[in-house]
Amino acid sequence: MSFVRIGPLVRATTATEATIWLELSQPCTVQLQVTPYNAATSDAVTIDAPSITIGGHYYATPQVTHLQPATWYHYRLSIAGQEQDSSLLQCFRTLTPSTPQAQPLRLIYGSCRKLSRPEEDTLAAFGRWLQQHAEERETLWPHLLLFIGDQIYADQPARELVAGAPQVRGGAVSFEDFTHFYHHAWTNNNDTRQALAAIPTYMTPDDHELTNSWNTWPTWYAELAQQGKEQMIIDGLVAYWVYQGWGNLCAQERLRHPLAQIMQAAAQSNQDIIEELRTYIRTAIEEQTEQRWHYQIPTTPPIFVTNARAGRTEIIADNQQEQFKPLRIMGQQQMADLRNWLAERQTQPAIIASSVPVILPPVIGLAEYLTGVRLWSKSIAPLRRLGERLARFQLYLARRLKFDHWPIYSASWQELLQAVRTHPGATLLLSGDVHFSYNAEGRVLFSRSRKTRLYQLVSTPIENSLSYSDMRLIKGQALIPRMIYGGLDTRILPLEITASDVHSLRNLLFENTLASITLQPDASGRYTIQQEYYGLVHGRLEVIARITLP
Repeated sequence: MSFVRIGPLVRATTATEATIWLELSQPCTVQLQVTPYNAATSDAVTIDAPSITIGGHYYATPQVTHLQPATWYHYRLSIAGQEQDSSLLQCFRTLTPSTPQAQPLRLIYGSCRKLSRPEEDTLAAFGRWLQQHAEERETLWPHLLLFIGDQIYADQPARELVAGAPQVRGGAVSFEDFTHFYHHAWTNNNDTRQALAAIPTYMTPDDHELTNSWNTWPTWYAELAQQGKEQMIIDGLVAYWVYQGWGNLCAQERLRHPLAQIMQAAAQSNQDIIEELRTYIRTAIEEQTEQRWHYQIPTTPPIFVTNARAGRTEIIADNQQEQFKPLRIMGQQQMADLRNWLAERQTQPAIIASSVPVILPPVIGLAEYLTGVRLWSKSIAPLRRLGERLARFQLYLARRLKFDHWPIYSASWQELLQAVRTHPGATLLLSGDVHFSYNAEGRVLFSRSRKTRLYQLVSTPIENSLSYSDMRLIKGQALIPRMIYGGLDTRILPLEITASDVHSLRNLLFENTLASITLQPDASGRYTIQQEYYGLVHGRLEVIARITLP
């Protein structure tokens, strides 16, 4: 008998610990046994984890500690004395610790998986690729998988999902509805399950985790609350925490995170904690308390995963004048954490994941930046009122044009550039959202170091597409490959196409993709950085484009 409804997923992994995430069909205790490859069963580590009840669903995240760094393990799950599904390659590799002799880091990232055409799903193809290269896992498999937004489309259910759960035809409105979307996304076939069962996976949200254009403009929450949709927002965030955010945290971080503390208490009480989680989220929204969705991954070099969606400027109270001030894409505490983290990255590339790009194709980037600049916001009264009228028009224009990326959030934009100016080397920005892939460079003007570079790497979608009108707009603006705005000299980098029949134009790639990044250190500690785009070629996952960063 199988007790597992979703999973197993390998989640937060460090050099000495690993987390396995599961949704279960009934309350139970999960036994996790972890054994190093080519080791005797006597070397196995076994732990038990009780399930936690949330909204009538049951979850467990057993965490095993005191593992060996850079070591391959296989794992088994047993419930009520019965070993669960072992048809998958259930394994993981602990991370390499930071040492003077740095090792290569390989990671795969992507975003936007709608599953409207499951036969074109690159994540499922990646699961097949892992099985085909199982014997070469040490040299070919990535060390982690990073999903940076739109893991589900809660407002746009796929046909297969609606066929099995017709109540979600109009989109998710309750926690129960959201569970159907995650179940479909992560169990739609065994190839998907294989990808998630063998590679440590980290996640961060974008808008479709709740609904299209979530938090795109400052009064978004207030407007939806007036329409009676507040519960959808709260339940969507509870679902994000349970299915995505919870698994991002290592054991040490769980001790400090308030939502993780609620989960820990629930493991002892056996009570359904859905209302407790809802209350926490509702209070945080109403009191505008910054929620900690951002985190770090302790790879070498390390990765800072931002929350570029939930912490944006929100106007909930009656003071509508706040919306005319420079906007933020992240809260002040998260920005302070990012600044401190960047200040510590003096000898390695800094890797930052953001669901939406910082550097856009030049014309689009300039347009968004101009709609985000707030003139005379701190000037004398007559000019300030004129600035507010201009800001009102800018907000209207941004909403009509669906601008919601970093350049329009001028307060955060300037703070990020100021932090990067003090960083002596390269900063890699990994993003998705826009449904086409590209690579860009941003040279920070007035930087202390000529070596200061921002590299924007974008891989999207995993499975989705641009509308015809958006495709025409993107291709038209690509005629101009370089632009200077907001203290940044931006340009699109050349892309090497390595497969035939690939839809690309002027170094923009219009294919379903997952991107693989390899950071290869040399004896002096400097890194060579190569990115390869994997796409489907006759149903197989193959490299279709690549770039080596200058």
